[in-house]
Amino acid sequence: MSLKEKIKSMISNFEMLNKQEIETLLEKTIVDEFKKGTLLLREGQVPTKCFMVVEGCVREYLIKDGEEISTAFFTEGDTFTPPSRKGSPSNHYWECAEDCILTISDKGYEEEIRAAIPRLDSIFQEIAIEKINKSKEEWSQFVSSSPEERYLNLFKTKPHLLERVPHHQIASYLGIKPQSLSRIRKRILDQKK
Repeated sequence: MSLKEKIKSMISNFEMLNKQEIETLLEKTIVDEFKKGTLLLREGQVPTKCFMVVEGCVREYLIKDGEEISTAFFTEGDTFTPPSRKGSPSNHYWECAEDCILTISDKGYEEEIRAAIPRLDSIFQEIAIEKINKSKEEWSQFVSSSPEERYLNLFKTKPHLLERVPHHQIASYLGIKPQSLSRIRKRILDQKK
């Protein structure tokens, strides 16, 4: 599948868009490649761009007491926007955990695309509401589960991350130490035998 076909397939997942709107978005989409380790956003920077992952994995993290804490991973088809209000400096970092191909939008792009597709504001609002509800559900599950349940849920919902992301970053994302993750994985493997 070509890059353009991949992007079209991802945009088509937004069911509220019609064929013409998908073509308009595809025509105006800005795509760029980034090497593993590239920082797309640093703590203290005012974020100005939004992204969608076409290929690769981006890690969101913050630094607390000198330690990196992974807060999200974005993979193919995921969109990610600044975690802070417009004009506020970010508390987070966005780092390419793999070589990435990303779509990029900024204020100028959004104004251009809104002019081309007038009903886009209502579509973006629907998408935002879906994302908020999904995030609330994921957060509720996260805080009400044990570390082992968090790991099993990650294994069930995003098994590809376990192959693509270093285990110390997975442990941080799950809110545990790497040694605890190793014990959980060993216990699960022993139970399967």
